[in-house]
Amino acid sequence: MLEKAITYARANRQSHLYQLQDWLRIPSISTLPEHKDDVRKAAQFAADQLSEMGFHRVDVDDTPGHPIVYAENIGLDTPTLLIYGHFDVQPVDPFDEWTRHPFEPKVEGDNLYARGASDDKGQAFAVLAALESYLKTSGKLPVNVKVLLEGEEEVISPNLFPYLRDNAEKLSADAILIADQDMLDPKIPVVMWGVRGNLYTEIEVSGPAHDLHSGTFGGGVDNPLNVLVRLLSSLQDGGTRKVLIPGFYDEVHELNDEERALIARAPINDDLGMYLTGAPALDGEAGYSLAERVSVRPTLEIHGIAGGFTGEGSKTVIPSKATAKVSMRLVPNQNPDEITELLETHLRALCPATVNLDVRVIGKATPVKINYKSPAVQAAAIAYERGFGAPPVYLRGGGSLPIVHTMIEELSQPGKGEIPVVMIGFGLPDDRTHAPNEKFHLPNFYNGIETVIHYLDLFASL
Repeated sequence: MLEKAITYARANRQSHLYQLQDWLRIPSISTLPEHKDDVRKAAQFAADQLSEMGFHRVDVDDTPGHPIVYAENIGLDTPTLLIYGHFDVQPVDPFDEWTRHPFEPKVEGDNLYARGASDDKGQAFAVLAALESYLKTSGKLPVNVKVLLEGEEEVISPNLFPYLRDNAEKLSADAILIADQDMLDPKIPVVMWGVRGNLYTEIEVSGPAHDLHSGTFGGGVDNPLNVLVRLLSSLQDGGTRKVLIPGFYDEVHELNDEERALIARAPINDDLGMYLTGAPALDGEAGYSLAERVSVRPTLEIHGIAGGFTGEGSKTVIPSKATAKVSMRLVPNQNPDEITELLETHLRALCPATVNLDVRVIGKATPVKINYKSPAVQAAAIAYERGFGAPPVYLRGGGSLPIVHTMIEELSQPGKGEIPVVMIGFGLPDDRTHAPNEKFHLPNFYNGIETVIHYLDLFASL
């Protein structure tokens, strides 16, 4: 079965590319209401692909938002793998910065350019092509497979969480495979053994009932923007870059020697960081390597400040209110709800009685740490080596995937411990996901298909 599937995948590379391009032409932007029908078309496209390749059951399930595609091919006396991916994409703004039309896929050299090419249609389709390669040659898969594709990942999956709770028995599996990550470069695959959580907040300071003339009232009232800046400056040490919220690090565990050595094997250094960011120099928490700072250490970032006058020229105004968007990437054992309480307690202790303070939570995600020694994860490492010709490095992801924690929570079976989540991917750091001119490196697409083919074969023997 394995060799037949590999031969089929290699013989049908052009066909798989054309099919992926058809999927990419659908502007399935989940955050924009005017594209609601397009998200449904993208769901139906995936459902049609699964039906045509021979899945026993394929459903397009409605939700209060965008649809979810569920498919299964089960009945074997083998382990069951649940595969997750998404078919919604980010908006294309700013459109003027695209040098190619975002929904007219274009191949240039070894790259395929289009919105969603890397995140996540290209990677999800690599998995679908691997499944097809088995079904079209042997008429069956080597393992039981369930497929779960959603259309709301880019808007934090509001309807997937209740779907998981309501369909836990239907979605039961021995492991979960997610292909929605980056490699370090085309020759260095990555196995992710965790992701950081996130707490995204909006901090508002309000004072006078309306904007005031700074000449008439300056010195007589507290300026909300001044207060906000003082509060923000209390959140992080200017020298060590440590977060200064009391209790913030209480549940943060240091890496053990084995984990630190594992991360140190990844060729992540300051030169690479400066190349990828364009920054004149790098910075971060003192005492940790770049690879550690961007993956296993918590952070605090200010994303935007609004208030007062920001146009050309001058306007001597004391604003009635000022707001800031502030997020914290969290690491395992940090609870977003507990960190919210610590943040608000800290700010209220420093906030003067001359203004009002409001701390609002916009979004949150729980951090996850995966047992990278799990047989299901180790099988991915072997599959990578067979698909890409090189062993992977092991990293914890700096971003957040809220769905991972929920899947573990809802789909782990009593007495069996946590369900293994295998996080792999075929994207690259320079794929410009969420930005203009998104691309997917086609050799990664083809090698990714073969990697998944190998993984299914290896998973069957676990």
